[in-house]
Amino acid sequence: MRNYITFIVILILTLPALLAQETGSKSFPSLGIAFTIPNGWVGQETESGYLMGSHTVPGLLMVLPHQTQTLDQLKQEAEQGLVDNEGTSLILDGSVTEFGNAGLQAAFTGTLGGQSAKAFVTSLLNKGGTGVTIMAATAPNEFTDAHKTLVGQLAQTVQFSEVVKPKADGEWSEKLKNARLTYMNSYYSSGASYGGYSTGGGYSDKEVIDLCAQGYFLHSSTSSMSFDTGGGFGSSHDGSKGAGSWTVINNSDHQPVLQLTFHNGDIHEYVITTEGSKTFLNGARYYRTYGTYADDGPDCF
Repeated sequence: MRNYITFIVILILTLPALLAQETGSKSFPSLGIAFTIPNGWVGQETESGYLMGSHTVPGLLMVLPHQTQTLDQLKQEAEQGLVDNEGTSLILDGSVTEFGNAGLQAAFTGTLGGQSAKAFVTSLLNKGGTGVTIMAATAPNEFTDAHKTLVGQLAQTVQFSEVVKPKADGEWSEKLKNARLTYMNSYYSSGASYGGYSTGGGYSDKEVIDLCAQGYFLHSSTSSMSFDTGGGFGSSHDGSKGAGSWTVINNSDHQPVLQLTFHNGDIHEYVITTEGSKTFLNGARYYRTYGTYADDGPDCF
């Protein structure tokens, strides 16, 4: 299964709220990745990567992990473009060029969630593990060479290191075996323009995560606005059993974290918290069911 990032939902609804968040250096020991947020920008970690915004520069920056291991594969992914069935169609705008000794960069143009957009992407290989893709995107009339410069500056700060494997959380691993986690949400509002896009609009989405005792999971998302990235520049899955593997680990704050590793190498992480019998992943309510009383259990086979 490919990695669906709710790119447009984040852009329209979340970015204004980001602009009072994290700055400076960011390190992710479990991925062996570190980088520095550009001056004047602030950021926030998402399930699939790291999102940054600015009060003064339109658009956004994203850092996304990938598992692509060769420059030839990166180039092939870039030439295929970034396309989904929800109004996103970014095609290569010009040629793919080298970035340093182990990276490629390219410009893209088209639509994101049905809105006209232009993007610049640099993807870095990490022969020892997880690489990173850095993207700047905004409306075409707002895109300038400054966005390309930002991507390059951010890429220069990226450092790869040996992965520090976190300890497993046995208690939550048992609780989530053969469980279905379901998130449902809808929203509509009107608002002013921000970062080259209108902050008004609506969306509805549903996410279902089936956690099978055999160690694999199934994942489905019916978000009305989503952005499909895949590998370094975008790729499809390999058809293996389920969508990937799952585990529960403890982060540096000793919190349980559900970690989903998709077959293409993308990793989603959700901090698990509870309020009474309610389960929350990254602060969002997910219904945890086992099919005990109704047909709401995981579709394991």
